Amino acid sequence: MDKPAASRDKLSIFGPQMLGGVECCEADGPGFSKADFMEKVRQSNDACQQGKFSIAVRLYSDALLADPQNFIIYSNRSAAHLKLGQYQAALKDADKAQHLNPKWPKTAMTEHRVEM
Repeated sequence: MDKPAASRDKLSIFGPQMLGGVECCEADGPGFSKADFMEKVRQSNDACQQGKFSIAVRLYSDALLADPQNFIIYSNRSAAHLKLGQYQAALKDADKAQHLNPKWPKTAMTEHRVEM
């Protein structure tokens, strides 16, 4: 039997993908239900897909208020910062994502960065 869509979708700027058993939202933040969190993430992903990266950064930041340990959201916000040319902010979020989950493949390159 299929799992509900919300539990099998990865939170990604590239759209829904398999999450691989990672829980997307471990705790409700101040004023956030799990549904509110998921809606913020959906809106963030949509904004990225539409090229509205400033909006995406704001929405990902809101989602992180609800789940500050969510490495996927840090990774996605890092990508949005990168698209805006905000390289220091992108690196900071990538480092945070890698710290929270050292095996997360989207942040593996931060170990090999070149200092400018």
